[in-house]
Amino acid sequence: MTLVSKSGIAAVAVATGLVLTAGTSGAVAGAMITGKQIKNNTVTTKDIKNNSLTGADVADGSLAGADVADGSLDSTDLSRAARYDVAGVRASGLVTRGGALARFRGAAGVTATVTKLGTGIFCIRLAGTPTPVDATTAVLVATPNYQDDTTSAGSESNAIIEVWAANETDCVGGFAVFTYERSGGNDVAIKDQGFTFMIN
Repeated sequence: MTLVSKSGIAAVAVATGLVLTAGTSGAVAGAMITGKQIKNNTVTTKDIKNNSLTGADVADGSLAGADVADGSLDSTDLSRAARYDVAGVRASGLVTRGGALARFRGAAGVTATVTKLGTGIFCIRLAGTPTPVDATTAVLVATPNYQDDTTSAGSESNAIIEVWAANETDCVGGFAVFTYERSGGNDVAIKDQGFTFMIN
């Protein structure tokens, strides 16, 4: 019977320990690390690969103004529709007393049409992309264009512009504008007048 010396037993023990350690290391390396293995508040920005997080990693509605550097956003970071809403005046133009549209200005892709419904009655509609303004919530402001009205210098006649509520019978989805002339005797009669307008 062969006996193993103390030094031999020690060598076997060390070898066995190395094998077990190697096996354990492999098991840990191959296992999934979850939040349970990570101490709260120990992961920092240097532990996260740059540009690796996406919107899906952030809770919806969790970011606020304090999370964005002041002055870091500009109009290019907004959608076209958002830029259109922020712009203030959404459209403007000049309408002749004959109903022609001139000098129209609006967001890219937006067009305007003017329909002359009768003497002194005009209908202005916007169309295109982004979604046109809702005539029931937006406001049109108009003012006489005294270069294209029926009054004359030195007279007591005045041009009057009146914007009616949206969805006038013949101007559904648009803005109905009525134009008048007030004579020196304060009589008011509907009459074609040129005017400028702005829509917010």
